[in-house]
Formats: sequence, structure tokens, C-alpha cells
Amino acid sequence: MEPFTVTIDGVNYQVSLHSAFPRLFDVFNKDVNYTIGKTDAGNWVYIKHEPLSAIIPITEIGDAIDNHVAE
Repeated sequence: MEPFTVTIDGVNYQVSLHSAFPRLFDVFNKDVNYTIGKTDAGNWVYIKHEPLSAIIPITEIGDAIDNHVAE
């Protein structure tokens, strides 16, 4: 999967596949560096983040990832 950009509230986040199994994604920009994943219940959760990273809209980013993967 090629990296792609998600824009939420005017902020761009670069998203790339971190691992295929378990399916995890890296989300980053100049202020954040997160790895996120989806639970079996379908909720997006933080797996790892750099200290002092800004809070991200994880649900909205997760929904954008789901939409991108479905294309």
C-alpha cells in the first residue's frame, strides 16, 4: 500500500502501512508520530506515539483509512 494523505480540519496527516499483520498504520506530520490500529470490536486505538505528540482525531483518521483501503 502506497502512503497517502488524510486531511482533517485543515491538517494534513501522512498515513502509511506499518505492518500487514496485525494491520497497523503510521500517522505523522510535523507535530505527530503515531502508530494506530483497529481492535476486533472495530475501534481505532493508539498503539505507539512519540512523546509530546499532539492529540490526533483518531476516529476521523481511522474512518479515512477505512475509506481509502476500500477503494
